Amino acid sequence: MRTRLAATSLDTLVAIALRRSPRLQERTAAIEAAREEIAAAGALPDPMIGLSANGENYPGAGLGEDPMTMTALEFSQSIPWPGKRSRREAVAAARVPEMQAAKEGARRAVAAGVREAWAELYASGQAVAALRRTLVLFDVLEPQALIRYETGIGAQTDWLALRRGRIRLTSAIDRELADRIGIEARLAAALDDTAALAAIEADALPDEPEAALAPVAGAAFAEVAVAQAGVETARRRHDAARLEGRPNLVVGAEYGWRDELAPMITARVGVELPLWRGRKQDAVARAAAHGEAGALAAVREARLQADAEVRTLSAKRDAAERSAERLRAQILPLLDLTAESARVRYLAGDAPADLLIDALVDRADARAELAREEAARYAAGSRLRALAGLDPVAGDGREP
Repeated sequence: MRTRLAATSLDTLVAIALRRSPRLQERTAAIEAAREEIAAAGALPDPMIGLSANGENYPGAGLGEDPMTMTALEFSQSIPWPGKRSRREAVAAARVPEMQAAKEGARRAVAAGVREAWAELYASGQAVAALRRTLVLFDVLEPQALIRYETGIGAQTDWLALRRGRIRLTSAIDRELADRIGIEARLAAALDDTAALAAIEADALPDEPEAALAPVAGAAFAEVAVAQAGVETARRRHDAARLEGRPNLVVGAEYGWRDELAPMITARVGVELPLWRGRKQDAVARAAAHGEAGALAAVREARLQADAEVRTLSAKRDAAERSAERLRAQILPLLDLTAESARVRYLAGDAPADLLIDALVDRADARAELAREEAARYAAGSRLRALAGLDPVAGDGREP
């Protein structure tokens, strides 16, 4: 029942984080901005308009008398070589799926971060509980040791040792609680809601479904999709750069007003001369070719890193599971026996309090270590599933 409740509560937190995360909101705004830039990338350059006046002696002199004297309004427009505008649009459009893949990677990271924080809160809570249970025993044993010392039954060193141990346990609890505040702060930042933390009770870890233990492919990671989308962006940028060396056309028209004389109308067509093409357009094309080669290498790197992450997280999950099982089945039962034996011997006067203190503290540390190993197992498995698009809430970002 506790694990089912934990799963429900945790899934709710993940959903809240995905809905309210400022990081995801920033990515969404960036994608919308990129969409707006698509049309702008393929737009015509702004036209130019100008006024002029000319005459034989000074501008406008002889207007209406001299046929070469006029006041003119000129309009000109630069027209890119056919295909340039569409390829520029294609480059801008290619950035959208690349950014969408990056946002999906951020979504998965947010989901993994929330689940990891829950696991850390669980481990911290279990550690504090173990230390407090031990502290209760010290609260009983310390007054007893003082009475034994005052009545001559026990040694003063036993009472002093128990008092020191009690103080150290109190300090250990304070450190755990301080660490917990940091974990809660990270979780609050992910949720963008500090009030939601008040209802969190991470007193259990959700069960992992059997399907979660199936092998995960690194190719499913969002980082690989980002790199693959980057190849398409680089390819389109290279195609566009190769066309940039073609000259643009310039068309224009001029209307000359000559007062009483007939107006003079002039039409112009020109071509931009790419005199510095070798240092400008060709250099940009060569740079784009290098960028495309780099993008292909980035895909290989992303796949290798994803596969390495799968192996690393799988190894951490499996090692934590084995360690937790050893603590549950072997170490903790032995420590229970050791603590009970030390308690009996201490009360019988056959052993000093130091032996009992060590046994109690070792058992509390082992219980805390068990919680940390369980949390490490769950955190590694959760991150692995989230990065592969298998989180039960975040999924892979596709519409069902």
